[in-house]
Amino acid sequence: MKKTHPILASYIPVVEGLARTFGEHCEVVLHDLTDDISSSIIAIHNGHVSGRQIGSPVTNLALQSLRSAKVSEQAFDLNYRNDTIRGKQIKSSSIYIKDEQGEVIGSLCINLDMTHLSMAQAVIGSMIAIQDKRDEEKAEESFAPNVGVLMEQMIDDCLKRTVKPIALMQKEDKIQFIHQLDEMGLFLIKGAVQHVADLLDVSKFTIYNYLDKKTPQ
Repeated sequence: MKKTHPILASYIPVVEGLARTFGEHCEVVLHDLTDDISSSIIAIHNGHVSGRQIGSPVTNLALQSLRSAKVSEQAFDLNYRNDTIRGKQIKSSSIYIKDEQGEVIGSLCINLDMTHLSMAQAVIGSMIAIQDKRDEEKAEESFAPNVGVLMEQMIDDCLKRTVKPIALMQKEDKIQFIHQLDEMGLFLIKGAVQHVADLLDVSKFTIYNYLDKKTPQ
């Protein structure tokens, strides 16, 4: 069994300490990047956030960041949005660990699941919002380079006004989401029905069925 570098070993208690400090929605991971990155995780707490465990590999984004760190000598990447976990809103930070020669040998990564916080923010925002009917704002116009980007922009705009993320939507939520997209004119775009069906993990016929139903009150 490979021996853990002593500098990395000293970070193992830090992993548990940070995770227990910030709670169950905060995943803390320690990667050993000195050898086989296909099983780089040597310590992890609250792995349910990403579904990983000891022996899991480094991520593709981490590889890209690692390369940048080696080139630019940067020490960390902080507070970046991580969309690799479908249905969750993750804020991530990566701190690179170096040896005595200044070579990157590992990374300490913090992944905070902000999904429920974002839901709470949306609920609070809707409760305290005040709108003057005489001064309603028009939707911001987007100039997309292609129809695929246009669809994604419209879907993202709709999700920003929806309390629940897709992963937590029940049938009634999906029906309301579909009707909002329909009101925005998304389904006038060829292929949009199938695209949204794939996004919600339902059939195209289910989308048509939802469109026939009244919006939940």
